[in-house]
Amino acid sequence: MRLPIRITGMLFALIAIAAMPAQAQLGRFIKKATEKAVEKKVDEKVEDATPVAPMAGDPVTESTLDALLQGLSLELETSAKTKQLWTAIQAKAKDVTEAERAAGNEPDVWHKASSDVERCVSNSLDKSNKLHEQEMPQKMMALASSGNNSPMIAKLEAVSKRMRDAQAKNDTPAYMRAMTDYAKILGYDPAQDSVVAFGVCGKLPTKPASMVKLEQLQAEVGRLSDERRDLENETDARAAKAAGMPADKYALARERLWAWSDARRQKKAPRVLTKDEDALFTARASDIKRVERMLR
Repeated sequence: MRLPIRITGMLFALIAIAAMPAQAQLGRFIKKATEKAVEKKVDEKVEDATPVAPMAGDPVTESTLDALLQGLSLELETSAKTKQLWTAIQAKAKDVTEAERAAGNEPDVWHKASSDVERCVSNSLDKSNKLHEQEMPQKMMALASSGNNSPMIAKLEAVSKRMRDAQAKNDTPAYMRAMTDYAKILGYDPAQDSVVAFGVCGKLPTKPASMVKLEQLQAEVGRLSDERRDLENETDARAAKAAGMPADKYALARERLWAWSDARRQKKAPRVLTKDEDALFTARASDIKRVERMLR
């Protein structure tokens, strides 16, 4: 089981400040350590979600219909694979339903037990970090006043360079590893704090077999769904390209043809189309019939 390593915001800030070139910043840190900390609240700005007006689009002309039918013909090439994936998704979804029924309340019981352990561990880590925050200024002052601190300073500066390099490369994992090493030099070991926390709180419970099976089936449904979506997106792009039309125009023309086809199946008048479009689609009904199963 991988143990979580967590450093609170205040301790993170103290270590980050300490990670500046050590010899140069010790005096500044001692001065700042005597000042009162003031927390600033940051208001999150949420952009207004402005509704985007739907495209009005151009009426489908005969040349547009010819291009659209060419794109739809290409879509037919992958329709069998898409249908196969959909059938597999439906079958797996039924398996998921059966697995959920078989699992009963075991997932709920496991989540409750896990939450209890995680809450206990979180509280334990918070206590450890608060203690470290209290001790950090004194440790830094003791280091600054020590007459034989050159080896320690050299180690701190080497690790602080790793932190700066990682930050310059935007390498968050490397930065966190370096910061953890910096904390260890100063006498703090976040990993050990986690060991202590789990020692007090106990280990996370093992997932029951029914839950493992359920999660595997859910993952398979997700994988198949992603595969089907990717195939559809790729096919849509290739179809628009084959039609020689921008993707948005192709999608809109396809939608208008679908509206006509759907209205015809339901024996209703297509309200969203122009009279010219209705007449065009009706005249080309035999051509459209070849690809009609691609119209949703």
